[in-house]
Amino acid sequence: MKRFSVLALGAVLGLCAVPRMGSAGQFGRARGDQVCVYKDINYQGVEQCYSGGDEITNLGAQSKSISSIRVYGRATVDVYEDTGFRGRTVQFTSDVPDLGRRIMSGNTNWSDHIESMRIGGVSGNQNPVTNDRRSPGDFRRDQQQVPRDGICVYERPNYEGRSECWNLGQNISDLARQGNWNGQISSLRLFGQTVAVVYDDVGYRGEKLTLDRDVPDLASIRANTRGNNGKGRGRGRGRGLNWDHQIASVQVQQRRDR
Repeated sequence: MKRFSVLALGAVLGLCAVPRMGSAGQFGRARGDQVCVYKDINYQGVEQCYSGGDEITNLGAQSKSISSIRVYGRATVDVYEDTGFRGRTVQFTSDVPDLGRRIMSGNTNWSDHIESMRIGGVSGNQNPVTNDRRSPGDFRRDQQQVPRDGICVYERPNYEGRSECWNLGQNISDLARQGNWNGQISSLRLFGQTVAVVYDDVGYRGEKLTLDRDVPDLASIRANTRGNNGKGRGRGRGRGLNWDHQIASVQVQQRRDR
C-alpha cells in the first residue's frame, strides 16, 4: 500500500506540472462543440482545444505553430494571420489535416501562419432564427449557427453535407480561399433580407446569377449554354450545363423589394 501511494502521488504531481496554455484552452479529447489545434500535420504533436465562444486574441506560444485543426460537433473556427483578429482570415467548419494545403494568398499557405482565432458553436438551448421563409424544424439539419441576415451553402443537394454561412455584406472573390468552396456548392439557403449574387469565375467574373430564394439543388438551374470558355476554376466550366458545383465567387447583398 505504501508503494502504491507513492506512485499515485507521483502521477498526480506529474499531471499538475503540465503547463496550461491559456485560460480558454484545454488539453485532451474534445467534447461537444469544440476545436482542437495541433503543432504537426495529421493531428500530431502538441494539442490544445477550445470551446464555442472562445476568442483568442494572441495564441502566445502557439502563435505561428499550428499545422492541423480538428472540428467537433457544430463548432466553427475563424483563424487570422495576425494577433487581435487582424490580417487575412478564413473560416473552417470541418477537419483540416494539413494547413499547408490551404492557401492564404499566392504561394503562402496557412500552416504556421495563425496568430489569433475565434471559435463559434451552437449551444444546446439555442433557438433557431425564425424570421425567414422556412419552418423552425428545418434548422435541425443545419450544421452551424445560421445568420440572421446572410446565406448558408452546402456541399450536397437538399442542404446536406459540409456547410458554411456568410453574413450580409460579405463578398468572397475566390471561394478556394474561403474553406475551399470553389466548385463545391450544390445547394444554398437565404436568411433574412438577403440575395446571393453568384459567379462561375473568381473575382466576380463570368456568368452571373442572382438568387432570391432557397435552392435545394443547383443542378435544377440551367447555366448559359455558351459557358465562359473554361476560364473558371470549378468543375465542368464552359460546358453550359447547370449551376451545380459551378460557383467560384459570391456576394451577399441586401434584398431590394419592389
